[in-house]
Amino acid sequence: MSRNDLVAFSPQDAACSFIEVHGGILHWVVVERGQELQRRTTGNLNELLHWVALDTTFSMALRWERGQRGRFPAGRDTRIGWLAKQIELLRRLDTEWAEQFRAGIPAQCPGVRLEDVDAHPLS
Repeated sequence: MSRNDLVAFSPQDAACSFIEVHGGILHWVVVERGQELQRRTTGNLNELLHWVALDTTFSMALRWERGQRGRFPAGRDTRIGWLAKQIELLRRLDTEWAEQFRAGIPAQCPGVRLEDVDAHPLS
């Protein structure tokens, strides 16, 4: 495989996610420091795009939340802000993706209440 076969979505100094295509099968791969951390495989382009959207909106939401921290009381759970922002970003792409992500928050982020995420100011 040549370097041209890879499409990276994250900075190279951290975990790097990229796509490989082999025989029409799509692979979402995450590598950090030369070690493969994750590999997902699909033949469904929409599913691959969903994974790309989750990764990309996560990075965007974290960056946004860091810039907003001064607006909120110290000690506030910062996950609330980036989760709210990630839902908003996903909604712009696909409302179903946003709702799936939102529905998974209680399991993925114990202690974060959906009503706090839904009420978080984004502007």
